[in-house]
Amino acid sequence: MQRVAAALLLSSLLPLPALAGHMPMSCALGSGRDAVVTVSRNHPIADTAVYHLTQGRAAPRPLFDGEPDDSRGADVRVQCAGKRQRAMVVQGEFMSAGYPKGLIVLHEPRTGRFVQLAFAERNAPGWLYLGPKDRLLVFPPGGRIETRKRYLVYRFAAGQENTEEVVDALPDARGYEMIRLQR
Repeated sequence: MQRVAAALLLSSLLPLPALAGHMPMSCALGSGRDAVVTVSRNHPIADTAVYHLTQGRAAPRPLFDGEPDDSRGADVRVQCAGKRQRAMVVQGEFMSAGYPKGLIVLHEPRTGRFVQLAFAERNAPGWLYLGPKDRLLVFPPGGRIETRKRYLVYRFAAGQENTEEVVDALPDARGYEMIRLQR
C-alpha cells in the first residue's frame, strides 16, 4: 500500500499531460489519500469515452454534473500543476459544450474539501492564480475575444457570483500563487 501511495505521489509531481491513452491519471493535491483525485474513462464509442472523477475516497462520478453524456469527450488532456498548491486540470472536447471545456480541481487544506472551477473557452487556460480570497483563471489572447493583446480572466470567489473580465495584461501576481498551465 505504501508503494502505491508513493507511486501516486511521484506521478503527481510530473507536470506532463496525460493523453487519452494514459488513463486513469491521479494527482496528489495535498497530503494523504483523501487529497488524491483521479480521472478515469469508460464506455468508449469511436474516439470518445465518458470521463469520471474520483475525489479522495468518494465513489467515481461523471466529470461534469448532468447526464453522463455531458462527460463524454475526445482529445482529453489531464495535467497536474503547481508546486506549493496543486491543481488537476482536465480539458478536452466534451459533447455538452460548443467550445473546448474543462475543469480545474483543487483541494482546500483548511476544510479538507475539493473545489472545482469549470470553464468552456476556445483557448485553453494559460495561468491559474490562487489567492486567499479568490482564484483567477486566465486565458491568453485570441480565443473568444479574438484579439492579440487582451486576456480573459475568470474570477472565482467563495460566496460570490463568478465573474469574467477582459484585461490588457496578465493580472498582478502579488498575493497569489501563480501556476503556469500547459496548453
